[in-house]
Amino acid sequence: MKNKKNAAELLSLVIIMAGIAVMAGWIFNVPLLKSLSPAWVSMKFSTALCFFLSGVSLYYMARAREGEFEKSQVVLFITTLIIMLLMGTLLSSALLKIHTGLEDLFMKDAPGAAKTVVPGRPSLPTMLNFMLMALAAILTLMDIKNLRFGYRITGIAIGSIGTVAIIGYIAGAPNLYYYFEGINSAIAFNTACLFVLLGTGLICL
Repeated sequence: MKNKKNAAELLSLVIIMAGIAVMAGWIFNVPLLKSLSPAWVSMKFSTALCFFLSGVSLYYMARAREGEFEKSQVVLFITTLIIMLLMGTLLSSALLKIHTGLEDLFMKDAPGAAKTVVPGRPSLPTMLNFMLMALAAILTLMDIKNLRFGYRITGIAIGSIGTVAIIGYIAGAPNLYYYFEGINSAIAFNTACLFVLLGTGLICL
């Protein structure tokens, strides 16, 4: 059990560093940090920010399981609130087909960006996955009894969405990485990989 929690903490640090790297890629305009190929969709700045916050959440969820509940409670409340406000607003704007301005709040995505329907707005499955991550953090804050089951279910769901997208990139099948022209942007390859790590981290808890 201890080894699994250590693995979750290690994965959380990898996710945090990856999120920071992609944000730096946007700030300093380093295309390779945003997307591994110019032909592939880039990880949006809001996605990278939420990966950073999710990595922090995963770390403190593991610490909460180790007994550091009070300190973890404060951090998890802040990270979860930001993720829910950001991704919840973006998800609502996608479903209602409106522009909230959050898409361009941090960094402006180039018009006509590869496999992107609305510049700056992440893919629908990306937003859904972050809402699932926020749910897992809320379960931690509630300190429910059957917490491991909740972690396992959300971890499998998040990891599965990422795995399908990776298979789509390998197979050259855009629909598998959720790209539907004019309807939904693709999930970036690096986004998919980080979702697999995030889901694995939750399962380890």
